[in-house]
Order: sequence, then structure tokens, then C-alpha cells
Amino acid sequence: MRREDPGVRVTGLPLDSRAVADSADALSDADVAVVDASVDATEALEVFKAMREHRPSLPIGVLFCCPHAAKAHRLRAFVAAGAGGFLDLRLSAEETLAALQGLARGRGVFQLELAEGSSTGLSEALGGGRAQLSDPDKGLLNLVMRGLTDCEIGRELYISPHTVKHRIERLRRQAHARNRIQLAAWAAHQDTGSGDDGERPDA
Repeated sequence: MRREDPGVRVTGLPLDSRAVADSADALSDADVAVVDASVDATEALEVFKAMREHRPSLPIGVLFCCPHAAKAHRLRAFVAAGAGGFLDLRLSAEETLAALQGLARGRGVFQLELAEGSSTGLSEALGGGRAQLSDPDKGLLNLVMRGLTDCEIGRELYISPHTVKHRIERLRRQAHARNRIQLAAWAAHQDTGSGDDGERPDA
């Protein structure tokens, strides 16, 4: 994301939980916050909690620099603290902006590439192991991971938002996920593929 983008104003704050109170004005004006957990995840979690205490309704995402930094226990701690999404530095400027816009609108976003071989630990931490999924369910989960709303998913798949909600709830129960972020994290370790986003009517 470019700082000079006319639609975005970026304010950098120190990664220090004690500095959150001194940044009250910036936090009060923010639409979304991102905590960088790349270097010191423990301090980042403290900053996250301080931000949440200062402004409970602020959507907060967590940034990891690379797949190896996103350990299962760290993701679990941020989910428990109320993280609205996870991002990594591999995203393009456009993808980052779209993810932040989604977070600001209250959508769960999981745009985080994970290290090969980490699936077992993360699945255990965030809700179950691998599951047998139908192609329509795989497509639906891909859209959930992109942070789309029920209405947006319905338009993509040509089904009603009510049907989308019902299917997401079924998948959430299957994954033992408490929310869409946990469902997206679980879905990231299923064999969802990256092509077709689900069923569409024949032309």
C-alpha cells in the first residue's frame, strides 16, 4: 500500500503497548489498525490488547512478514484477542488495500501464506484437521478467505445470501470454528484449490 494513495492515510505508531495511550487521537480517527507481529509477536500481542482496550470496536488486523513467522500458537493468541484478519508482506499494494477495506467493513480476512508443513499444528489450534470437502464447499471457502460478505458470495455463486449463511454455518460447525476468521484459517489448510470459486449455472 502506497502512503501517497489519495484514498489512504497511514499513521505509523511504535510497537510499544505503553505508547498506545499516547496515540489516542490517531486511534480515535482510524478506520482500521494493523499490528506488525513479524519481529516481536509477544509485544505485538500486548499492543493489540492495549488497542482493543482503548477502542473495543476498532477492526484490527495482524501482519506477519513471512510464512515461518505465523506459528499456530501465535495465530491462536491473536484470534482469542479478537483479531479481525491476518495479512502477510507477500500481498500486492492492491491486495493489501482490499484486505484493509474489508477489515474496516467488519469482514474477516485471511490473506496469509503459511509455511509448508504447518497445517497440522494450525488446524489443531484453529479447529480440526483436514476434511473431505465438496467442490461447491471449496469454492465457498475460497470466497470466505477473501473476506467477502454473504451477499457478495451469493452474487459470485448465484445463490441467495440466506443459503450462503446456512452453508457457512454448516462449515463452521464442521471446522469447530467460533467465527469466520477461524473458519478461514481452517480453510487455508484444506485442499480448496485456487481455481473455480464454486458452482455456477450452466450457460
